[in-house]
Amino acid sequence: MQAYLSLLRLDVEQLTRSWLVRGWVVLLVVPAIFLVVVAANEEELASETLAAYIAAVLAPLSWVVISILSASAISGEATVISDSILSRSVTRTEYMWAKVTARLGVFLGILFAVTVPLTYLVARYAASNDTSAAGLAGGLAMVGVLFAFLAALGIALSAMFRNVQLSVVAVLIVVLVTGVALQFLGLTWMSTTAVIDELPETFRGETALADQIRVLVVFSALSGAAIAVGIWHFRRKDL
Repeated sequence: MQAYLSLLRLDVEQLTRSWLVRGWVVLLVVPAIFLVVVAANEEELASETLAAYIAAVLAPLSWVVISILSASAISGEATVISDSILSRSVTRTEYMWAKVTARLGVFLGILFAVTVPLTYLVARYAASNDTSAAGLAGGLAMVGVLFAFLAALGIALSAMFRNVQLSVVAVLIVVLVTGVALQFLGLTWMSTTAVIDELPETFRGETALADQIRVLVVFSALSGAAIAVGIWHFRRKDL
């Protein structure tokens, strides 16, 4: 446990000092402030404003940043892993769980630190507030599980591939292709792109609760499965 906590603290510190993370936060906050001003001065629906921010700013930026940071979590530290694990100072499972916990914590922390204040301000000052409290909570929760799934998938692929660039590209392609394919096949509740496209209705409280719960359960399960597969593979691979 001590090794896990030490690795967790070290990884969180590295992430918070990363210029990629800092730039990501700035690029999320500046448009958010602009949209609050627009919502307060223009005849814009609050639900449409929030959904547009997530679809045009939050989702694409986060997709790239989280893919890079999660897909390089393991494969980017090959030398460190060998020195630490082969010297028996830390187990493979502790190392993997530290990476998973640190990245999920930082990514979801940034997500909610940006979207919760933005949601409140837009709902409070928008010229036309058509959102519901339950819809806002459900919409943000679904975005959160999509973030968690992306991070979990990236970490799992990072444990499987030795090449960082290959891991990053694999995450980007898998998420994009599966999201579009599932939406084309009509399985919108399993498509990340479809979930984001339907956020205006969700924020207005028009999306059925059962559909929201299904998205939360499915993507939480997929995240857990990705993490389990990543740990299983990492425990058996040669370093």
